[in-house]
This record gives sequence, C-alpha cells and structure tokens, in this order.
Amino acid sequence: MAKRRVLFVVPSLRRAGAENQVVQLVNGLPHDKFEKHLLFYLPDDELQASVDADHVSIHHFIRSRKVDFKVARAIAALIDQEQIEIVHCTLENALLYAVIAKRLASKKPLLICAMHTTRHKSWKQRLANTLLYRHLLKLCSQVWFVSKTQQTLWIKRMPFLENYATVVHNGIDCVEFDPSRFREAGLHLRAEHGIPADARVICCVAGFRPEKLHTVLIRSIRDFKELINEDCFLLLAGSGPLQSDLESLARELRIENLLVFLGDVSDVRPVLAASDCKVLASEAETFSMAMLEAMAMEVPVVATRVGGSAEAITEGETGFLITPGSVAELVEKFVEVFSDDVERIAMGRRARKTVVEHFVHSRMIAESAAQLSLALCKVDE
Repeated sequence: MAKRRVLFVVPSLRRAGAENQVVQLVNGLPHDKFEKHLLFYLPDDELQASVDADHVSIHHFIRSRKVDFKVARAIAALIDQEQIEIVHCTLENALLYAVIAKRLASKKPLLICAMHTTRHKSWKQRLANTLLYRHLLKLCSQVWFVSKTQQTLWIKRMPFLENYATVVHNGIDCVEFDPSRFREAGLHLRAEHGIPADARVICCVAGFRPEKLHTVLIRSIRDFKELINEDCFLLLAGSGPLQSDLESLARELRIENLLVFLGDVSDVRPVLAASDCKVLASEAETFSMAMLEAMAMEVPVVATRVGGSAEAITEGETGFLITPGSVAELVEKFVEVFSDDVERIAMGRRARKTVVEHFVHSRMIAESAAQLSLALCKVDE
C-alpha cells in the first residue's frame, strides 16, 4: 500500500507544549503508512534536532512579515511537488498559511487544525478569531482539541465546530519520564544549589509571562514558609521579561534565599526529580504538558482549575486543584501535600498510573493516526 502524504505546518519549533506535541506526533506516526513532512516559518528551531530526520522531511521558510505570501507560495509549491493529501496545522496562524497555500496550489489537500489555545490573550486575538479564523476553521475537515474542556468552550463560541471537532489528548512518553532514571540527577541538582536533602522543594516550569501568575506563587511560598517553619525552596525553570520583577518581589518579601532561578532548562526531568511537588499557578492553560510530565515523574501537582487540568488531576488522589490567583488556596494545598510524606509519595505514584493509563504518547499517536486515516477516507471516495 502506498504511503499517505501528510504535511505538518507549525509556526516554530521553539521548546513549548504545542510544538513538542507536533514533534512527538510526526516522529511517532508509522513510517510505513505515512510520508511525513514538517514545515515551520519562524526562526525558533530548538526542537529541530529532536525531529527524526531519517523519516521526516523538514522544510524551513523564514517569514519576513506578519502575513508573508512568499511562505504561502512555498507551501503551495511543496503541496504540488510532494502531492500532499492532508495539511495538518498546529495553531490558527499555521491554518491561515495553509488556506492561502491551498488556494494557490493545483492539488487541493484536506485541512486539519490542531487547536492548543483556550483563552483569548488579547482583544486582537478575540477579533481575529471572530473576523478571520471562524471562517478558516469552516474550511477544515477536522478540528482537533487537546482536552474535552477546551472542545466544549470552543464549540460554545463557534457552534459549527461540533461538526468538525474531535479530542486527542496530549501524551507523554512514560519511558522517557521514568522517575527511577533521574533520582541521582535530582539529588545532584539539590546539592548543586545548596538545598538540604530533607527540605521541602516545590517547582514551577513556565515562562515568566503575566498569565503564569508567578507573583501569586512567590507570595504563597512566603506564607507557606512562615506557616510550617521548615526549610522549603521554590525551583523556577524558565525565563522571560518578568524575571527582574519577580526577583524584586522576592527581595521585597525577604525570601530571595528560598527561590532558585534555573533559567531555561533543556531537560526538566532532573528538576522534577529534585522536587516534592509541582505547581501550575497559571490562569491560562489548555492541557498542560508540564502537568503530565510531572505526574509521569511521580510528582504530585497543584494546578489551577483551568483548561483540562481536572481531566488529569483527581482532587486529593493525584494532586490538587485551586482557583487561579488565590494565594490562600495555594498555601492550603501545599500544607496538605506536605502533611503526610507517605501519602504524598503514594499520590505521586497514582499520578503516574493515571498518565500511563490515559495520557501516554503512544495513545495520542494512535488516536491521531486513526483521525488522519478517517480524513483520508474522504480523499479516496
């Protein structure tokens, strides 16, 4: 049987959730069934080395303006040259280029859009969705969502999506995120930063952006420390324009000695292995890969009740859910996590079991392959 030809379009290969997910997908789809192409058009290429170049053709066209017709024409040429049957777009901006390219190309592939957003970050994004992407999404054969909650919210905004929508949950490679492989690395990281072996360690892996609510997290660490009067530390992996403000806040609260700014971390597993608890304080998430990674590493997660977090975290069983922006709730849950070390460890094991049973990357790839095959049935009709 001839391989089916699929082009994956993603704006960039920066190290982030949606981009990680598409790299996992394009690498994991069966090589004997799919001829796979991956195209991106922004400079960020940190994940390019992770792409299986033996089985995936990589195409990089640098965009020179917001809407660059040179990129659209290059995609159109690639569609015709490789006889692409499906263009799979990650994020709405990639769909814009794919729609333009399809109009320019002789071959007319099916379009699939994988949505990784839930909340409009600005009035401009809300306007773009209302005036532009609403119409582009109607041109898709399928629209994929990464959580049921996200799907419900988008259908509420755009009821027509019910006819196109399917849910493919994010997935984690649980072999790569096996906690037994990283215990030593976690101990080494603690020692490197002068963290005692018996200290309470909480970590957060997120860019320093307003919606991640790091200020709420830092204030909660101050209150938690005062409450338990034990050694506790907050590991912050990430970077961004708010870092200096966060460092100033830590000094103002006189807890700078409790915070460890790790910068951008290419491998989060030692950070997770060094931690007793992972926190996701954000007010804007869809279905967090960082959440799943921590759970796979047997680290209990305290997360905000946003996006699809409640689809992975069972309150009191695999972690805890809080209201975004609530310092008091965050402190309360930290106290609960650390009130019983035996139960905390058991909670981490239950968290990993949840990921193994429901959110492994092999399941995500199999579900994606099934959806692609379903779409291709229309090509064959």
